[in-house]
Amino acid sequence: MSAFRSLAPSNQQAESSSSSSAKVINDSSTGGATPATSGGTSGAAGGGGGGSGSGGDVPQRKRRTAGSVSTMACTPCRTARQKCDGTRPNVCGRCAARKLRCVYEPHTKTHKDDLIKEIENLRQNNANLQDHNREIRDDVHTLDADNRNLREEGAWQKTILETIGSNGHDREIISKLRRGDSHQSIAEWLHRENPDFAHGLEAPTTHRRLIDVVKLYEAQCQQDDGLSRQSSSPSAAEIPWTKVTISHKLIGHLFDLYFTWVHPVHMLFSEIDFKHDFRENMHTNCSASLVNAICAMGCNLLESEDVGDRRNRIDAATLRNGFMDEARATLDPSSYSYMTSVQTLAIMFLVELSSGKARKAIGYLRSAVDNLKTSNGPQLSEEAHEITVWGLHTLNTACASITYQKLYAPPRPREAIFRHVNMDRDHALWRFYRHPGDERELPTRPSCAIVAACYQAGLFRIIDESLNLYCGARGNISAEKFLEVYRRYMDWKTDLPSVIANVDVADQPLPHILYLHVQYHTALVQHVSPLLHCGLFSPDDHAELVRIVVFHARSSVELLAHARRLYSARFSMPLLTFCLVHVCDGLVRFSPQEPPASDTVAFCLEVLQQTSAGFALCGPLQSLFCQTAEECDVQLSDEMRAIMGSFDHYVMDDILDTCTRLSYTQPLDQILPRIDPEIAKDWPGEWQRQVVAAFAQGRRGSSSSGRYMQIGSLLND
Repeated sequence: MSAFRSLAPSNQQAESSSSSSAKVINDSSTGGATPATSGGTSGAAGGGGGGSGSGGDVPQRKRRTAGSVSTMACTPCRTARQKCDGTRPNVCGRCAARKLRCVYEPHTKTHKDDLIKEIENLRQNNANLQDHNREIRDDVHTLDADNRNLREEGAWQKTILETIGSNGHDREIISKLRRGDSHQSIAEWLHRENPDFAHGLEAPTTHRRLIDVVKLYEAQCQQDDGLSRQSSSPSAAEIPWTKVTISHKLIGHLFDLYFTWVHPVHMLFSEIDFKHDFRENMHTNCSASLVNAICAMGCNLLESEDVGDRRNRIDAATLRNGFMDEARATLDPSSYSYMTSVQTLAIMFLVELSSGKARKAIGYLRSAVDNLKTSNGPQLSEEAHEITVWGLHTLNTACASITYQKLYAPPRPREAIFRHVNMDRDHALWRFYRHPGDERELPTRPSCAIVAACYQAGLFRIIDESLNLYCGARGNISAEKFLEVYRRYMDWKTDLPSVIANVDVADQPLPHILYLHVQYHTALVQHVSPLLHCGLFSPDDHAELVRIVVFHARSSVELLAHARRLYSARFSMPLLTFCLVHVCDGLVRFSPQEPPASDTVAFCLEVLQQTSAGFALCGPLQSLFCQTAEECDVQLSDEMRAIMGSFDHYVMDDILDTCTRLSYTQPLDQILPRIDPEIAKDWPGEWQRQVVAAFAQGRRGSSSSGRYMQIGSLLND
């Protein structure tokens, strides 16, 4: 029992012990106890008396209390189940007294929470450091690019200065400088005029920059592209489709961008046949020039984490120019009339138009149309040939709709559309592809691209008739001719199949389907708008025409807003930017209150700014649209100007390289004289006969009274 510590007695035990001691003392004094009892009791009493010292009461022992006790005990104290004062980082008191190694092991639950907090803090700090490092790298790349640009600019300036006073081009050089031509364009002109003299034309950094940019994008494309080529026989050598890069992964990335965003809107060849020949090293549906042109167009859609990053735009432009140079170099004159060359020229039109070089681009498009008439070379399948023919007709008509020039020999405008195309074979899939890796991670949907291309060709055949009505040689624009085209627009919309007719944003319609409906509404705005300026209609008729224009302009803006929310305006095609400015122009002019004109202007500028990351033509369009806003007394707020930046640096050549004219608006001075003076007189009867009666018979089964009460039904059908 000596190993256990004695405890102090309770109060009841102390009182019992005290009573027993008193009784023993009394008995001893009277001599009533036996010797044995007396001795035993004396021993007990003596033991008790010796413990008490005085008074005969047994004292209560008190437990020693530890001074400071910590909830986080060290390991030795915890093992011995002793209190610990938790002194840190020094040794606790108990371990110091016993000369033990004082070690603290944190509590599991508390330590886990602390570790989680610490990990989150470290992650946040790491993310901040990565952002900071990325900003530093971007700044370094931007400074390097600026330095290279300055060296190139210096080389061009040196060429110009050395030329002045040496070979008789002084006046031309001064005239170009006053006109605002860039030093590069002047130096290139001097090189063409006198190649032997202009030694400093090409800065030595240009080729090296292209190599660096190719390496950069090759490093970013580290996935299997599904386009690895194979030879038809073991001894056959692989065809080098491009000299810009040997990376199938980079080419695959550019292909995916093109076939996701460009091909469904501008279907100029058969995707299935092209990819087959690319893999099999065959030249029937594929060529080096076509591959380079596709890659060049794909470069316009390249983006970094920040699509507004200036360095990214410079690098993408450098890569695009490299592919375009290779496409030109591989276009042999003996193969100009090949169908692959026709397709290449059409895509080169899109590339140059996107770069803000419309005047140069139109040359490619007209060459494509000319060569299509005398096409020869490897024969395409009937389906592939028909896709190219109608794709080129659609592109040619779209170009005419923005330049307002007489159509240049459109191919096959009267034949049946896609007569040899198997619409049931349209099993292509679409995914929201933007970056390498998206092809493995993102879900797919049926693209319906063939069906959309078929009805797009039908729509642009009607647009072709509308353009010929205004700009062709069909005589004056009478009510009969005008409403005949208008009725065809209505019929086109009614005949759409359900797979492309539904544009409910809740169902997330595909971008090319949204853009098809945007083109439809824009075409009607352009078809009806000239009548609002002729001054021949009564106030009631004029008000109803305004209602038609405003309805279709609003519908187009709503669809563009849906496309922006679902897919971003970054991937909108260049020709659709003209649709944007036309419908926004119509709303600002004819419906300045609903929606407010300032909101319409802000929306247009924001979309153009987002699209400008890949398409240079958006800058001059912003400048022109701001002029329209000021003409309509819409004041540009500081926020609007901040959205688009400065647009004062766009000169006349920039505008001509975007629109081929000094305005994007319709040439009313040429259109209005062609309107029949009797159009307002004949309008009510022709409207009733061609529109209301056809609408009632074909869609309602009965006619309605009133001349314009059916317009609401027509617009909302």
